Amino acid sequence: MTIEYLDERLRDVKPAGVTLDADGVLHRGRNALPGAADLLRGLDARGIPWQIVTNNSRQTAQRAAAHFRAIGLPVGDANVLTAADAMAAFIARDHAGTHGRSGQPLVYPVGDRDQRDCLIAGGCRLTDDEDRAEYVAVGVNRQLTFQRLFHACNAIRRGAQFVVANMDATVPTETGAIPGAGALAAAIRVATGRDPFNIGKPAPELMIQALRKMGCVADLSIHVGDRIDSDVPAARQANMWAVLVTTGDFDRASGVAATGDARPHLIAPDLPTLNGWLLR
Repeated sequence: MTIEYLDERLRDVKPAGVTLDADGVLHRGRNALPGAADLLRGLDARGIPWQIVTNNSRQTAQRAAAHFRAIGLPVGDANVLTAADAMAAFIARDHAGTHGRSGQPLVYPVGDRDQRDCLIAGGCRLTDDEDRAEYVAVGVNRQLTFQRLFHACNAIRRGAQFVVANMDATVPTETGAIPGAGALAAAIRVATGRDPFNIGKPAPELMIQALRKMGCVADLSIHVGDRIDSDVPAARQANMWAVLVTTGDFDRASGVAATGDARPHLIAPDLPTLNGWLLR
């Protein structure tokens, strides 16, 4: 199989920056996929900045990068942007910019200890006082209590901004799928009648932050992903070129049949084939 252009304009594009999904693109579980290390080294050799963008609602970039290195991928800490880190950055920026407030934003965390560490590292101040909270930040939490959910809902009803790391309904684990950040956000949404601001794919915020971090303009950058329900819409909404590799959950037929924001600009069967085009 070869590269398939669904938008001929991409044929002559030489990207100024590249963002990449991880699971299903660079690796499957603890196994790096063929061509993954070659792609990352090739981008470095050509001076093309790149970022791995992941919906992970718990890990810092440092912990995620350590995992990638452990499975043989040449990934530096600065090459990763997680939804957890991006959520903290969004809250800090929104607090200072959109609302023009001084000091650190006061955040009521619904996620676990790792998410709290991300929020603190990103310049947020945590509070368990629903009356003082300016933001409610939702991520995966295996020890979530009804009481914390109750206070989060109260804070949102009183005017706190509702932010979620991603809208993933479940997270796979060794013992089966557990409720994801999206499932927790859905419960809060039903209870409050308020819609959350989503950081992760398929929303564009994660991609926009990655572009800003790389110093690249959207229309000269591409995103490589394996999902037409998250990667492709996120890229297109961020005005990037969307590349689908069929090493994950969606095949060529799915990509060709997709419409609107779910339709990729280019389809590649695997990374070795994509590398021949991308690193030309």
